[in-house]
Amino acid sequence: MIPASKEETAQLSMIPFVFVLFSLFMITTAVNLQVPLYTEYAEQAGYGKASTALVFAAYVFGLIPVLLLLGGMSDRAGRKPILLIALCFSLCATLLMIVHPTIQMLFVARLLQGVGLGLSVGTCTAYLIALYPEKSGWIPTFIALCSSIGFGGGALFTAILSFEQVSLTPLSYWIVLVLIMLTIVAVFFLVPPVQGDASKPLMNMPRFPKGTMPANIAIAIAWSVCGLVISILPAQLKLNGYELWVGPALFFINMAGVLMQPFVRKMNSSAALRIGFICLPCGYGLLLFGANSGSIFLVLAGTLLAGTACYGFTYLGGLQLIVEKGKKEAARAVAGYYLFAYLGLGIPSVFVGLFADMYGTQTVLTLFFMLVLATCLILLSLSFRERQK
Repeated sequence: MIPASKEETAQLSMIPFVFVLFSLFMITTAVNLQVPLYTEYAEQAGYGKASTALVFAAYVFGLIPVLLLLGGMSDRAGRKPILLIALCFSLCATLLMIVHPTIQMLFVARLLQGVGLGLSVGTCTAYLIALYPEKSGWIPTFIALCSSIGFGGGALFTAILSFEQVSLTPLSYWIVLVLIMLTIVAVFFLVPPVQGDASKPLMNMPRFPKGTMPANIAIAIAWSVCGLVISILPAQLKLNGYELWVGPALFFINMAGVLMQPFVRKMNSSAALRIGFICLPCGYGLLLFGANSGSIFLVLAGTLLAGTACYGFTYLGGLQLIVEKGKKEAARAVAGYYLFAYLGLGIPSVFVGLFADMYGTQTVLTLFFMLVLATCLILLSLSFRERQK
């Protein structure tokens, strides 16, 4: 028998790395797969913007309890079983939307997607670090890149396949369903297990160290803009026949932030946050003006600018500050940071949707822009005062 060469051995050793990353990519892709069709599902059922926003927020309602109460599950039970369970939640959510494509079923699917994502994010990171400790410095970068492309890519994929003909069960659902099935098989057979430790705590309650609240508020307001792009903006874009463009818009938000991250890593955390305080309201104002005037070019330009803050300057700058201030309890401090982030992603969308049904989408989105602008100006002012001390 001919022994395997070093190159073949290296290629084989990377198979688990690829499939764990691909698992996270498929879970994040499935999360926003239905976004371009939110308005279609809502109109089919006769629902307004508040109901649409509530359906979107269901994902956060499924995610946050898992992050808070079951954050240490894969530490105890092992990485592989939890990753397979997360993939199964994502599979079930996608299958439900194929079998019964309604706004009511979308609410259930969003809950399942939130649980799946909550189980997978920390699990995939810890899984790869355990399998490839020598690459631990690069693994968070791969995780961030994979998840960001997935979050934006799912919506983009559905939008591309729906431009010619809108269907409540587009081909993208079927393709993602098959790919998730294949991923489950690959993880089961090709990824080695990592044993858990029964002595590890199951819960990972958040902590908010002194000096981190501005960063927590900043990420909440930044991700609230992203939430509005997903849940409320499609209805406004539909006035000019651009509702499917929410897919490219969401993809641009994610990718603009990812492209900025290498530059943000070289910056001081406070300086990065200050740039985010400027980019966020400018980007949101630009996309709002574009949506109101019917200019898809301005909408996409606004999402690019806002995205540099949502997933670049504000996100990574705030995360760096949290780790600096949290020190020995960084894990709990980061959990608190993500709690604010996901509350910002979901809760404002519900209230904006509710008031949009009462007072009009354009009016409420404009008022929310003023709130975002005021919050960013206050945080920017506090940041400069802190710098002068």
